[in-house]
Amino acid sequence: MPKLPGGPLARRPLHFIWIADCSGSMGYGGKIQSLNNAIREALPHMQDAADENPNAEVMVRAVQFSSGASWHIANPVPVDQLM
Repeated sequence: MPKLPGGPLARRPLHFIWIADCSGSMGYGGKIQSLNNAIREALPHMQDAADENPNAEVMVRAVQFSSGASWHIANPVPVDQLM
C-alpha cells in the first residue's frame, strides 16, 4: 500500500445509538421479541459495514425508555463485541 501524505488515516468512531421502547405495551403481541430479532438481524450488517470501512470504528450504545430513559449500554462498545 502506498504511503499517504501526512501518514496513515486515523480510525474515526462512528456511533450507532439504539433507542428501545421497553414500556409495558411492548410485552404484548410479540413486540419486544420483534425488537430483539430486529437488533439481532441488524448486527451482522453493521459488522459488514465496519469491515468495509477500515477507517471507521463502529461503536454501539443503547438507550431504553418507558416512563423515563436510561442507558442500557452506556459506554460505546465495538460492534464486533456484540455479535
